[in-house]
Amino acid sequence: MAIVGQFVIWSNARTTVRAELSASGSVYDRLWALRAQSLGDTASVLARDFGFRSAIASGDRPTIESALANLGQRADVAQTFFVDTAGEVTGTGLPELRRAVGAVPNSLASGRKDAVIATPKGAFRLIVSSVLAPNEIGWVIFALPLDGREMRALQHLSAIPLNATILHRQQGHWLGVAGQDTRDDALDSFVAKAISGDTVPGALTLANGYAFALAKPLIGPGGKPAAVLLLSYPLSAAMAGYRTMQIGILLAGGIGLVLVLLGSRRLATSIARPIAALDAAARSLEEGNRTEVRIDGVDEVGRLAESFNRMSAGIVEREHRITHLAFHDSLTGLPNRTYFRQQLEAGLTRARKRRERITILCLDLDGFKGVNDTLGHPVGDALLRQIGETLSGIAGDGIVSRLGGDEFAIILEERGDADRPRALAQNILDALRQPVRVDGHQIATGVSIGIAVGPGDGADADVLLKNADLALYRAKQDSRGVFRFFEPSLDAAARKRRQLELDLREALQGGQFRLNFQPIFDLKKNRIGGFEALLRWEHPTRGNVPPVEFISVAEDTGLIIAIGDWVMQEACRQAIAWPEHVRVAVNVSPLQFRNSGFQNVIFQALSRSGLVPNRLEIEITESVFLDGETTVLTLLHQLRAMGVRVALDDFGTGYSSLSYLRSFPFDKIKIDKSFVNAVAEDHSAAAIVRAIVDLATALDMETTAEGVEDRDQLAELRGQGCSSIQGYLFSRPIEGAAVMEMIAGPMSAAA
Repeated sequence: MAIVGQFVIWSNARTTVRAELSASGSVYDRLWALRAQSLGDTASVLARDFGFRSAIASGDRPTIESALANLGQRADVAQTFFVDTAGEVTGTGLPELRRAVGAVPNSLASGRKDAVIATPKGAFRLIVSSVLAPNEIGWVIFALPLDGREMRALQHLSAIPLNATILHRQQGHWLGVAGQDTRDDALDSFVAKAISGDTVPGALTLANGYAFALAKPLIGPGGKPAAVLLLSYPLSAAMAGYRTMQIGILLAGGIGLVLVLLGSRRLATSIARPIAALDAAARSLEEGNRTEVRIDGVDEVGRLAESFNRMSAGIVEREHRITHLAFHDSLTGLPNRTYFRQQLEAGLTRARKRRERITILCLDLDGFKGVNDTLGHPVGDALLRQIGETLSGIAGDGIVSRLGGDEFAIILEERGDADRPRALAQNILDALRQPVRVDGHQIATGVSIGIAVGPGDGADADVLLKNADLALYRAKQDSRGVFRFFEPSLDAAARKRRQLELDLREALQGGQFRLNFQPIFDLKKNRIGGFEALLRWEHPTRGNVPPVEFISVAEDTGLIIAIGDWVMQEACRQAIAWPEHVRVAVNVSPLQFRNSGFQNVIFQALSRSGLVPNRLEIEITESVFLDGETTVLTLLHQLRAMGVRVALDDFGTGYSSLSYLRSFPFDKIKIDKSFVNAVAEDHSAAAIVRAIVDLATALDMETTAEGVEDRDQLAELRGQGCSSIQGYLFSRPIEGAAVMEMIAGPMSAAA
């Protein structure tokens, strides 16, 4: 009987430890999946950041590295990289890790976003997040070392004192267990079984003695195990809680034949039956079922049953906590993107069966980046929590989720009121137009909303969500602070826009751009004083594409920086052949102007062409001042120091032009065509033009009137003292090859 009791005790200990090993492995898998999702969401915020994509497009490595450092600090990840489509790695970290990271994105199986790699410096788990503009232009990668710190954190999650170790494949053997640095055929065989799919815990002799162990392969980029997580629990520790019971069993067995019946009854009622119940409960727990053992008495078996019940309750509590974290946003407590997708798919299924509708509202806060930049991320986080509470209060009949960053979404199922989505959207707009007080700050908020109604606007979750995003994009285009419903034309426009972006990239690489030049006639000297460079795109199949169709796309994707660089280089290259008194004027996009390398672009264009700086005139609009006047003025003074001329374009159409004239002495101001059109017939337009000319004369600036198309306009402008004119009256834009012929030809009749 004593031998049977010992066997039952050993069997129960083995079953209990196996259950805990399996549970600990599952906990690690779920916690890592949650961590990977959280880091993926964090990286996606940076991946969607317009400034970050612009830095990638321009190859601005200092800006990329700074953004990666800030991202790593916020995510508590020491090593963060950006890998472009050519495998070039940006970021700081171990050389061995940098070499390995570059090849990872292109070797990942479709749909995978994380992998484990092994380097001479140890194993690392990588989380990969795509950067889209909207096509994939690279990846942000987090690298987390699977080191002692990670293993200690895993050990602390277990209800029993497990040992956690990472194994590496070295010279054909799996090494790396604490205290074990030599080959072990039994360990190799144990790991091989786990890799082949047999993940049941087993017994193994390790450096610290006989132990129960569980091996979990960690998959690399190519789909094969790159490392193995080994969880072990020494047999001596597993049996420690049973020592008193074992001694009691041995003493009971030595009493003799006289007490055999009494001892047998004692064993059956007090030990064997409770232990059998414990064994059954442990097997049930191993299968994932919540179970408890009835406690009879306060002896060793009773205390063991009580300990088992506490362990079971702890596992269930951890399961609930992990499940909540997996489906809820840690900042706001709202359902996260994963839960949102599940509910949307389930709602679409119900809607199809009942022939009802389901609506999703995608919301994006207006100006949230400015809150983070000026007031800090803690205030931004507090604002997001308050917005989440407001949305939950307004949309009590829907499911409110936070998808990430400042994006929220609401699911509404049909309840008989077809106008409910429109009314809800208007209520949200009205509520969020009021300033919000957060941590002592009064913050002006606003929101844009895109609405899609399924299954008409999308029969599955991906299509419906994409169409709601398209409606949101339209709402942001339409001045923000509004809501828009999805329309099929939006999808067609989005496809056309994506194709246009692809064509733009090909045009830049294939040399499809060219420059035309429109002359600027000097009224004082009665000759051509310069030419304005105008970009033209000759598409191989669509022919000439007007700038109004592609410039906005180039600005949104950041391609305007590369295109603007080419225009600057080409304009200077052609202008060097013109007479010395003829300047070239180049329009500069606000995005191009704000790029940190803009001054170097101008310097290189002048150096390579040999053009004298005062023959180059850059034209900027008032919109370059929107991100801060101090930085803009500093750059303008630097350009002036180089000798480059600066003109303020579209003068008179902004609300603060006069303040800019006072802050910086422009060489020229260009009078907008809207004033020139009516200058000969409308006394008010003529008065405005006269005031602009007088102001420029007082400030020692030149003036150019744009859009001059008839002689009456010319006569009025000449009489008011305008310096120069530009427009169809004198000439339409011409190709570069015709510039010298125009300069050398007879004076235009318009002159």
